[in-house]
Amino acid sequence: MESPEKIDLNPKQELFCQYYASDREFFGNGVQAYIEAYNPDQSKKGWYNSARSVASEMLTKPNILKRINQIFEESGLNDAFVDKQLELVITQNADFASKVSAIREYNKIKQRIIDKSEVDVNFPQPIYGGKSKV
Repeated sequence: MESPEKIDLNPKQELFCQYYASDREFFGNGVQAYIEAYNPDQSKKGWYNSARSVASEMLTKPNILKRINQIFEESGLNDAFVDKQLELVITQNADFASKVSAIREYNKIKQRIIDKSEVDVNFPQPIYGGKSKV
């Protein structure tokens, strides 16, 4: 088996990725993953907004995203994994088109929405017994 590509992260970035991709209560929650990994000084005014901002920024960095995806892949592709991915897309607030699509997919899975189908019916032409008027 091929070993995964080494991604250059500092220890706190790695911890952030591990928390973000874990099956714990902060799965997919960038702010909580950041707080757990970086332990910001909560006595400072605006600490939470700062944590939220930094977490959001971290989730745009290619090396962070690559490592998170790597962790997901290492955990194996199964129903639980796919459910987590769907949950991640539904709970994110960056790409609303993807979010709406994921909610639609979730509703299909839960059979809360039934797709309508168009049916094309060809009715026979009526037969008239009379002569045509020409």
